[in-house]
Amino acid sequence: MAVSAQRYSAVAIVLHWAIAAAIIFLLPLGFWMHGRAEDGDVSAEVFRAYQLHKSIGLTVLWLSLVRLGWRLLNPPPHMPEHMPGWERFVAVATHWAFYGLMIGLPLTGWLYVSTGWSIHDQAPLPVATHYFGLFQVPALFGLNQADIGLRETAANGAFTAHYLLAYAAIGLAVLHVLAALKHHLFDKDEVLAHMVPGLRAPFEQEAPPKNTTRLAILGLGLAVILVALTAASLHLLSGGSAATGPQANSSFEVVESQTTTPTAPPTTTEAPAQTPLAPQAPAQGQASSWRVDAARSSIAFGFSMDDGSGNSSRLDGRFARWRADIRFDPNDLENSAVAVTIETNSASDGVASHDAYMREPGWFDSAAQPTATFRSTSFRQQANGYEARGELTIKGRTRNVTLPFTLIIDGATAVMNGTVAIDREDFDLGKDVEGAEMISRTVDVTIRVQATRAP
Repeated sequence: MAVSAQRYSAVAIVLHWAIAAAIIFLLPLGFWMHGRAEDGDVSAEVFRAYQLHKSIGLTVLWLSLVRLGWRLLNPPPHMPEHMPGWERFVAVATHWAFYGLMIGLPLTGWLYVSTGWSIHDQAPLPVATHYFGLFQVPALFGLNQADIGLRETAANGAFTAHYLLAYAAIGLAVLHVLAALKHHLFDKDEVLAHMVPGLRAPFEQEAPPKNTTRLAILGLGLAVILVALTAASLHLLSGGSAATGPQANSSFEVVESQTTTPTAPPTTTEAPAQTPLAPQAPAQGQASSWRVDAARSSIAFGFSMDDGSGNSSRLDGRFARWRADIRFDPNDLENSAVAVTIETNSASDGVASHDAYMREPGWFDSAAQPTATFRSTSFRQQANGYEARGELTIKGRTRNVTLPFTLIIDGATAVMNGTVAIDREDFDLGKDVEGAEMISRTVDVTIRVQATRAP
């Protein structure tokens, strides 16, 4: 009579490899995202990666809870009789540690993004989480509405825990694989065959009897895992080119006055793309040329959306392709200038269906009106910086707007930040569109331009 090894159920095997594949995909992606964020990269590529990372991470959480429930209802195969007591203890402890990691990793990540706080910039970062673009994921414990101090503390604690758990998962996974190989190659028992479909234990003389239902579940489950991994990889690769927009061709020039220190409240101005700047008056200082850092510059937007039951949620997005031309002289505001050109079909808030709607005639009408522009008409100095007054044109409709902004020059780095609130109905955004009443009329537009001094 042939001897055969006991195995996990088909459902347990599919859940095991689905969770393992997702975590293997998420770990390098997470470290890459962290490195890019540490470098100040706010590109659409990083934005897309964060949304995918969060969606897959939440999937790991749901699958891990299902796996835990299945484990409690369906005891695992018995351990080999030759295993000493200490090894059995370590094996059990390792499996339960994995459950803790599989649940703790996504939970700490969810807690971190719920705070709406960036640990890289130590500043608010209200980017909503959309589960594969299907629906918005709520913030845990209402942290996004808490005071700044609590959000900052929670964000730093959650991120530290998430980061440490990632390294713990790597270490535990390495030990887990080495132990499984040790059982198969040296102990020659059935431990590895418990979980690997189609693998025989070293002592098995023939394949176990075929179970059609088991094979169907394994085949379908493993196929879904492969398709999901392929789709996630293609999603990242296909969208990568959108991050390289015309901002790489932007220009940034500042006249640094001999009487103005670099830490004084500065101003930023931008010149029309392919349009000459206003005539320059003699300056007190010398004009410095700067190179715009596309990875650290962004034009973002945010709005509120009613879910139909009286509750509203914040949605944030950005434009992946734009150009800004800036010339600023704090002692000659009259001859300073700024111009921004935005490709409206590059707008994205992380929800695929929203991105498609924004290009349609009722919104940006990107086919007929592919760009939106802002051109300054005057500048004024304010207590905390400056304001640029100018004309904003969207869908062929021009309105006067005032953009408060600051410009800080620190050695070889210059950073301009500005935020302006616009009424979307002034530009017929959402006009005669079903459901537009669920979207706030006020849209906040935030501009960040970072540049390095040219040699």
